[in-house]
Parts: sequence; structure tokens; C-alpha cells
Amino acid sequence: MGSNISISFLNLLKIKHTRFFSSRFFNEHPHKYNLYGISSMLTDYGIENAGIRVQDKNDIYSIETPFIAHTGSEFVVVEKIFTDEIQFFERDKRIKVPLGDFFKIWTGIILVAEPGQNSVEPEYGIHFREELFNILRKIAIFAILIFLFAIAFISNKSYLQPGLLLLLVISLSGIYIDYLLLLKQLHIQNSYADRLCSLFKYSDCNNILESDDAKLFGVLSWSEVGMGYFISNTIILCFLPSFIPCLLFINIFCLPYSVWSIWYQKFKAKQWCPLCLGTMLLLWGIFITGMVFGYTRFSSVNFSGLAISCSIYVISILIINVLVPIIGRSTNLENIQYEINSIKANEDVFAALLRKQPRYEVTTKTSRILLGNTGSNLLVTVFSNPHCNPCSRMHLRINGLLEQNKDICVQYIFSSFNKELEISNKFLIGAYFQKNGEAKDIYDQWFEKGKFNKEGFFKLYPIDTEEQEVAREFELHEQWKEQSGLRATPTILVNGYKLPDSFKIEDIRYISELDI
Repeated sequence: MGSNISISFLNLLKIKHTRFFSSRFFNEHPHKYNLYGISSMLTDYGIENAGIRVQDKNDIYSIETPFIAHTGSEFVVVEKIFTDEIQFFERDKRIKVPLGDFFKIWTGIILVAEPGQNSVEPEYGIHFREELFNILRKIAIFAILIFLFAIAFISNKSYLQPGLLLLLVISLSGIYIDYLLLLKQLHIQNSYADRLCSLFKYSDCNNILESDDAKLFGVLSWSEVGMGYFISNTIILCFLPSFIPCLLFINIFCLPYSVWSIWYQKFKAKQWCPLCLGTMLLLWGIFITGMVFGYTRFSSVNFSGLAISCSIYVISILIINVLVPIIGRSTNLENIQYEINSIKANEDVFAALLRKQPRYEVTTKTSRILLGNTGSNLLVTVFSNPHCNPCSRMHLRINGLLEQNKDICVQYIFSSFNKELEISNKFLIGAYFQKNGEAKDIYDQWFEKGKFNKEGFFKLYPIDTEEQEVAREFELHEQWKEQSGLRATPTILVNGYKLPDSFKIEDIRYISELDI
């Protein structure tokens, strides 16, 4: 998984984070391409930040690094400023250019950040354990495979033959090169693949890989065929050394492809794919090695050996062909989620969808249980049952929403739908009016565990549930429940409109104003 501006910045700020979550968090954010979005993400990490327009670009020497700078087309992370040069990250590339050249592309807009003691990735502990497990799992699988192949190679005493060692090195090199080709095919950023693909003046691996001729029968990409081919070679060399003549016999039929590939790149595409050329070179390397070390004993090639060898090649290629789209889909999910989030974050789209939903008469006077910014024009009403488990989970999500968007007002309307449990409604209402700043903490504890033992919880926080103000508010909640006809809890309303099913409460975090 390639780096991005957020990971580069977090690394330089020395903020605890996991690569997988931070990359996904950035890639799926609907405002990742503007300063507001980057600032919002840093705020989610508990990092104080501010956008500044520098009038005199020579003042750049007085700005403490690292900081994010806008270059017109994108954002870069400035790492160091020297007397006449500047060093920065553009995507995952570290670049050093003369200051004069940087001034030409820099708009003067920067984002500065000041980490604090509590600056850390949200739920860092959980993400760290997940990422550590994933890393250890990959290492374990890789180590077991190496162990099995090594044991087989040693058991057959193949290590005593330099020719077989060379064939194994060539095959492993082929696996790595085709791995890089598959990354390019899937548009997964990799610095090594990028460097190799830019070796020549007229080189572009992407154009070659995305051409119509890059797939066999329009279905199997040559990258998949190459990966399956070299994996099959490795299997035969380690586990079935008696089939090496079959391996070399099959290799001869691959050589014409190398000639065609070079012709295609030279005369038709008129561009070179260095990784593809590397694969062609390895094909000829296998042929030459077999000739030099005398492994081309084609007289020993028989039908059964050839059938088994071909089966290994076909199965390997088909398995790779099945796996690649699966990996590609998981990679594309981030882009799809970004596109969905971008649509959801569009206030005009959100307002249009809301207008198609049922509307209920709600104002800040309907219920005075208000959290967040009470002056906001964005009113999120939560119709909640104090003894409902889904309502407890919704309360946690509301807390997250209020932390992420300070411009939202959340309104609670309580109803337990049970005469015997009405005391819980009155308790929560009374807590809001009588406990001042403690109300939110009381609500948190109630929905976490207090609702399971209400009598014991009432003793912890003595509330006068018979107070006149509590009674008036309780009646307002009951009247609204009867007028609305709603019975399902939790129900979420936005400025009186029911939240569309395609939206989650978390999606409202991207909405700052709503003209509806």
C-alpha cells in the first residue's frame, strides 16, 4: 500500500498511527483533496492545526517544519528548508529542488500543525493489534512456504548443482518482477515498480499493461501468465526435479512470445515497459542456462511428465487469475468509498434526499435536551428509548459525531413506551436540567450499564423527578411521540426529516450547514 500526504506528515510529526488505517482514512475521506479535509483529518488525530496564507514567500525560513504546502495542483509535505533549497514529499517521493523553483509553484498557502500529548490515531490500540497480526500472519505464511520449498530443494540435493541454483534464482526473480507488474496492473502504488518503469526515456509500464494486447484471449493478462509461469518453475525445481527437461521444453515455446513482445513495444506501442523486458530476459536466461548446463535432455520428455508439468502451469496461472480480481476489488473499495463519501458530503445532494423523506415537526422547543452547538442550523433529533440496546449503541455513535463535528446540535426525545419505565425518562430529563455539565457523563454511564439496574443508578445521582420543569419537559416528549406516530427507536431526524436509509449517522460529520 503506497504512502500518501497524511502518512508522510504523520511520520514527520512522530504521531502514533498505523499505516493501513491512516491510508484508508485518507483515501476514503470526501475532502482529501482540499485544505479543509486535511485539517479535519488532523483534528481527528488530536493535532492542533491552522491554515495560513504567506504574503511574502521569503518568510518561509521562519516557518517551522514540517508543514503542508499547496502547490496549485496538489499538496506537498515540506520536510526541510536549506539556504537555497527545499526538501519535500510529493506523494511518497522525497524531492529536493531550488527554493526559486518551489516559489514558482507554491501558492503561499500552508497548513501548520502542533501535536500535543494526546495526539494519536483514533482507536490506535485496536488498529495496532490488527496491523501487527496481519504482518505476523504474512510473515508466517511466507516463512512456511520458504521452509517447505527449501526442505524439498535440499532433500533432492539440488543445491549441489549450480545450474539448478541458477534456474531457481531466475524463477524467483521472475516471480518478483511479475509481482511488480501485477501491482502496476492493479494500480497499487509501489516505489520500486515506479522507479523501474521510468528507467528509459520512452517508458511507461501502465500504457503497455492497459493496452488491448496485454491480455491473452482478452481474459488472462500477461502479468498473470508470467507470475503463474515462474511459480510453476519454482514448484518443479524444488519438488519435481525429474521434470526439469519438461520445464525447459515448455520454455522453448515461450521464447517466440518474447520476440513478439519486444516487437510490439518497439513498433506498435512505441514505448518500453522495463519490467516486461526484464521478464523476457529471464525467459532467455532459463533457455541459455538449460543449454549451458546440459539440462535440455528432451529425449527423457514423455507424455505423462509433460501432462503433469502443463497441469501445474495451467493451475498456477488460473489460480493467479482468480486471485488478482479479488485483490483488485479490495483495493478499489477505497476509491468506491471515497466516491460514495464525496456524494454524501455534498450538502445539496443531502438536502435533496432529505426532502424525499417523511417530515416531522421538530424545533429546539420540541425538546430542550440539546447537546453540541445549540445555535446551529443543523438539528439532529434522536428519538430514543432509555432501555433500548440499539439506542445505547446509537448514543455512542452520537458521541463520536459530536466530537468530529462541533457545528451540530443534537436533540434527544425520550420515550420508554412503558408506564413502569417512565421514571427513566424523567430521570434523564432531570439530569439534564439539574446536573448542568454532568448530564452528558450521566447519559454515557446510563446507556453503558445504568439502564440494567436503574434503581441502583438513581441512588448514585439523586434527581428530583417530580420537579415541575421535569414534568413539563416529560409532557413535551410524550406529546411529540403521540403527534409523530413514531414507535421505532432509535429514529434519527435531520431538521425534522427522517435520515435516509442510505446514510449513516456518521455521514453527517461532513455536513456543516443545511439550508432546509
